[in-house]
Amino acid sequence: MSSITIIMIITSIVSVIALYIDKHLLNIGITRKDYFYYMCLSMIPFSLVTLVIEYLRGDIRFDFSIIPFIILIFAMLFRYYKQFAYAGTVKSLTPYENMAYTSLGIVLAFIIDIILKNRDFNYFSFLAIILTIIGVFLLSNNRLRSNGLKKDLVIRIVGNVILGFIANIMLRYWSNAMYILLLNLFLTMFFSKDYTIKYHIKNKKIIKWVFIQQTFGFTYVYLFNYLSSISITTSNFVAPIVIMLLFLIALISKKNDKRIKFKDFISMILICIGMFLINLV
Repeated sequence: MSSITIIMIITSIVSVIALYIDKHLLNIGITRKDYFYYMCLSMIPFSLVTLVIEYLRGDIRFDFSIIPFIILIFAMLFRYYKQFAYAGTVKSLTPYENMAYTSLGIVLAFIIDIILKNRDFNYFSFLAIILTIIGVFLLSNNRLRSNGLKKDLVIRIVGNVILGFIANIMLRYWSNAMYILLLNLFLTMFFSKDYTIKYHIKNKKIIKWVFIQQTFGFTYVYLFNYLSSISITTSNFVAPIVIMLLFLIALISKKNDKRIKFKDFISMILICIGMFLINLV
């Protein structure tokens, strides 16, 4: 088993744990605004530790040119909207539905790669796109009638794709930890005026869970960005692995948010086959 394969598996497991903690956080009543702010804030100490590790290994990079700073502004904008939308989808959907719907982002990234002529369009790629889309629509249920949820899903899907391409570009200029640190530092500074020590003390229970989540969330972001720096396609292998793990957990769990039906099995199979094909063609 190659080191890249091992990293993909670890990234997938970490993502599953982080998603379940996210679900718990939103169930205990954290607001979207607080979720966004505390997630950015808690990223800072984790990224500082990783920055020191990069420095000791000699892997730290920081290009002080104008281009990465311009790209960083766009990354901040898309992270802001994507994080708000992410909170909405996690609260409304089961973990495996959450990941299954957002797999459309992989299809979108694949289509963009075809348009940019980074990937070839053939019968297998067409089949991959069709299978994934059919699987997603087969999974759809009454909850998608909510316009708010539809909007959150669209924002999250588009945000995932754009932030994936941004990470791929940014890591040519800055090291992984430097990019994560500056992105979250600037976002935290921008929104800090709305928060006080008294407010933090009042929300200490939520903050505790945020830092627990971020232990896994930061690890996921760091590893995913590393995979993205190798190839957008390589990082996209994570999603089908995560979906399979989440669906397996839903099957064996006695506390399901939604009763699993036969069409859900078919849906998961189609989505996973479609995503694997996208990454293999």
